[in-house]
Amino acid sequence: MPTDTDALTLLKNDHAKVKTLFKRIEAGEDQELVFEQIKAALDVHATIEEEIFYPAVKKARSTEVKDEVREAYEEHKQIKTLLAAIADTSPGDESYSAKIAVLKEDVEHHVKEEEGEMFPDARKYLGDKLEALGAQMQERKDELQTNGEPKSKLSPSGRRGSGPNPPKPEKHSSKGETP
Repeated sequence: MPTDTDALTLLKNDHAKVKTLFKRIEAGEDQELVFEQIKAALDVHATIEEEIFYPAVKKARSTEVKDEVREAYEEHKQIKTLLAAIADTSPGDESYSAKIAVLKEDVEHHVKEEEGEMFPDARKYLGDKLEALGAQMQERKDELQTNGEPKSKLSPSGRRGSGPNPPKPEKHSSKGETP
């Protein structure tokens, strides 16, 4: 029986939190402020899935489960690309709201597949390991939330080019050529 520390319960709670954040945007709250919260939540969520949950699920000796995990990784790549594009877009830009809407659709699709396909398979193949897996995921999640977001190409503010690791200038040849 699932508990609050069960891996699947932890992930479902994250899904519900992000769904609530999207509803806040739809209710007219500050898009940029709520987007930053969505981005932070998705960054941490994706990290614990990719570092802990997906590898555990992939160990199941089922081709179907391995395919589900591969697809989930690809969906994460797509969502991360969109998160970066939104972070680089001004809230005043006419495409900002459209990008948020596409992000919501992509996240909803991903959640539907995980909860409808992968999670039942994870319960079937991991069963009694889900509790320990959940504890490991919660520990990593707490670490990420305490020590900052997962390492990424985005600065802590979610904007490229600012923060402690701005983009490096282009290197020029030492032959005196100008770019």
